[in-house]
Amino acid sequence: MKICIIFLMMLSGSVMCGQNNLSLVGKATSSNGNDDITTKLAIDGNIKSCWVSKETNELKWVLVTLPGATEVVKVTLNMEHVDGKSVASYALQTFINGYYNDLKKSVNNTDKTITIEFKKPVLTDRIRLAIRDNGQVKVNEFEIYGQEYVSKDATPVKEIIVNQSGYNLGKPKRFTSPLIPDNTTFYIKNTKTQKNEYQGKVNNHLGDFSDFNPLSSDEYEVVIDSFSSYPFRIGPYWLERVTYQNMVDFMIGARHYLGTTDKIRSLSWAWRDGDFFNWSMQTLVAQYLSNPEAYKRLDKKIKYVPNSNFPEEYKGKWGKLEPYKADAPDIVKMIHWDADVKISEELHHEMQKAELAHFLYAFPYLKEWLPQQNFDIVYKYTVDNWEKSTVSKGSTRYDQSPEHNLLALKTKMGTNKGELPPGHSVIPNLMMYEVAKKQDALDADKYFNAAFNQMEWMIANLDWKDPLTTKGQRMSEHITMRAFAYFYHQYPKRSPKGLVEKAEEWAKIAISRSNNMWDFRKYTDDGDWVPNGWNETGNILSLPASAIAAKSVIKNKDLKQELDRITWSHFDNAFGRNPTGRHFSYDAPREIEGVELGWYSFHHGGVGLLEEVRFVFDGSPKTNHYPNHPEIGNLGWTEGWVQHNTAFNVSMAYLAHDDTQIELTKKDKKTIQIRLKAPINFDENKADTLDIEVTSTGGDKVTVTLIEEGPYSQYLKGQVKFKCKKIKKEDGILQVKKSDIISVSYGLGYFEKTGTFSIN
Repeated sequence: MKICIIFLMMLSGSVMCGQNNLSLVGKATSSNGNDDITTKLAIDGNIKSCWVSKETNELKWVLVTLPGATEVVKVTLNMEHVDGKSVASYALQTFINGYYNDLKKSVNNTDKTITIEFKKPVLTDRIRLAIRDNGQVKVNEFEIYGQEYVSKDATPVKEIIVNQSGYNLGKPKRFTSPLIPDNTTFYIKNTKTQKNEYQGKVNNHLGDFSDFNPLSSDEYEVVIDSFSSYPFRIGPYWLERVTYQNMVDFMIGARHYLGTTDKIRSLSWAWRDGDFFNWSMQTLVAQYLSNPEAYKRLDKKIKYVPNSNFPEEYKGKWGKLEPYKADAPDIVKMIHWDADVKISEELHHEMQKAELAHFLYAFPYLKEWLPQQNFDIVYKYTVDNWEKSTVSKGSTRYDQSPEHNLLALKTKMGTNKGELPPGHSVIPNLMMYEVAKKQDALDADKYFNAAFNQMEWMIANLDWKDPLTTKGQRMSEHITMRAFAYFYHQYPKRSPKGLVEKAEEWAKIAISRSNNMWDFRKYTDDGDWVPNGWNETGNILSLPASAIAAKSVIKNKDLKQELDRITWSHFDNAFGRNPTGRHFSYDAPREIEGVELGWYSFHHGGVGLLEEVRFVFDGSPKTNHYPNHPEIGNLGWTEGWVQHNTAFNVSMAYLAHDDTQIELTKKDKKTIQIRLKAPINFDENKADTLDIEVTSTGGDKVTVTLIEEGPYSQYLKGQVKFKCKKIKKEDGILQVKKSDIISVSYGLGYFEKTGTFSIN
């Protein structure tokens, strides 16, 4: 309790600490490279020792990282050229949202000792001295003065931090208690009956109640002595219940031209602030293929709006594809929308045209709502432009790709921006391979060969210990491990050697970096928890997709279990189980069932204009918040982005596929029982049913209605009768031969799962 009282005192106003040279407890790195042990001499408090730069005309720098966020009020520099001349051109910089920003700069300095006092304290945990003079420079001392920072918007965080909305039955359920001693007993209390229904022990500031699976609509809370968590629910598909409609609503509202605003925005095509690497098409396709019945049942809110209804400046922005049928699910309408904009605006960037492969691959599952003209136009456009190496000016304002031929080997990796993830061409090429074969294209093999070569290069060259191959790809990291899983499952006998072993290496590193009280995958082993200066919300939201993809490939059962742990811990992190104790969405308390505390703020304006859109993931804890510093409050950049939401959406698609199971068992001599486990049952007050097709290899098929086993069941069940006789269609009885195999499938395309029963 003493710790909590001190923290509350801190929140009442800034704690004034005596200014001292904070560099003495900091860490220094420099442009000389990681092996330069002299860099620390710039911050050792001894003016007679110094760091000396390499003799180069390129930018020279020393970066000082402090132990935590600090209000810096003064910096003192003692530096000179090795020949004794003063350094004329330098800048003091901080790193914000991916860029170094100048705090103070000079181009005509004549002093060797420089003191810079800031009128307004600079909140940061690192400052870089950038020297632009040519030649060799030495820094005798780089001193930073400031005081501990306590934000005015920081609020007390509960001693027991949970997923505020709720947990799924049968899945990992954990909480974090940073200040609670190990071996303390915790209880799970029913808030309705006030009875304790479960107890366990805190270990490493963690509590685990994964085996607590009550079949109830009551709320629960974790209790330790006089402390309690926020209340939460436990349901068969609780996360899906509170997100499925919200996910679709976000994408509806974030559409360019037709969403919550009709304004034309820069860096935007189908989605506002979507740029060329928002992955919306493949995400929407993955969502639908993974759980088609659930998305068909969601509200229908979209109506087709012709381009001709808009003024001249909108002409040609969409409309080359014929409209969908009015009764199509909204997710199908948005898949159509994304393709229509790409085709109408003739986007040629490699990632924009690669997205069209997902549309072509999914078309057989969408054609009941889409005209054949859609496929024909998209196929021709995609084939004509697939190998085009140049890009039209309208495809993006900035272009990081060396070239845009999707058959070429991709060896350049992107930055923390997330714009160029390893393996981004693999799944599109494999999809084009399947589409081209169905079109009887003579050169279909070129797509497979390109994907194979890319996978071989990744297996041989990617170093998972380097965060730029993993968490450093920000919200686009899922692209890489999904490529591994897709190749492995779709072409198990044609996959490159070493694929499984490489995926296992990724899993081991991800797990090792998640062994902390938050079960949170860190950026590095012993440095930053998240990429410094970035709003990395999307990476946390997409990690479950990467983890589930890796889990589907590797063989080690213990690793699979650990991947389950970090899959759910990252969902929990977004729903409040993090050092701030807040959900990532500012509007979460009014938009998401059960959430008590949303993110500190949301971004006004911006390219995306997302203020009026539902379910925006606005912000997440920065590296300074970890391991447990809620007192710094709303530090760093906060802004929603389409890429954050699509990252969550693709994780939910992989979660649905991972959870789908089909069981066929013989009930009696003429009856087979079918059990389907899939994310369908969102409401315990409604009995769900699902029509599913049962087929035999002999050629007959019947439709069977599966019925929810109970209000809190994850399964639907039904039965089918069969006879060994001549096929008589539509008689409700499955006709089979003695050698037949009966099968039932759920999910579509690469997300299809099948259960079988052999008559023999």
